[in-house]
Amino acid sequence: MIREAEARDAAVIERLYTELLPNNLNTKVLAERIEEVRNNPNSFLFVYELGDQVIGTAHLHICLDALVENRPFGVVERVIITEHVQSKGYGSELMKHIEHVCEQKNCVKLFLTSGSSRNEAHHFYTKLGYNGESSKAFKKYL
Repeated sequence: MIREAEARDAAVIERLYTELLPNNLNTKVLAERIEEVRNNPNSFLFVYELGDQVIGTAHLHICLDALVENRPFGVVERVIITEHVQSKGYGSELMKHIEHVCEQKNCVKLFLTSGSSRNEAHHFYTKLGYNGESSKAFKKYL
């Protein structure tokens, strides 16, 4: 089952983020921040729950845009399905759920960020129809 994260999910989301970003020493997921995200109509922190265990997460941002009338666009970040259950279709289900939310919000497109060295993930996203050649993402940490 895919659902919006709740404060009680903070520790498991932190564990998933540590798995995704093992070199990030600043990983700290706060329960109160999850609640802030839940209360933001343009931000969705999803978890994939299998039985009583959270096995994955992804964060979707709906960004208001002035380019195409009143249609927003989506940005999805930090997509992770824990390693021991990867390649079982859960990641595809999570991404389809995100795409469905974007369609409901009338998004014109969906951006996806993925670490530049995550070649298996890039292959996965390409299989889902994402084009990694059309744009180049840059980021600057502040």
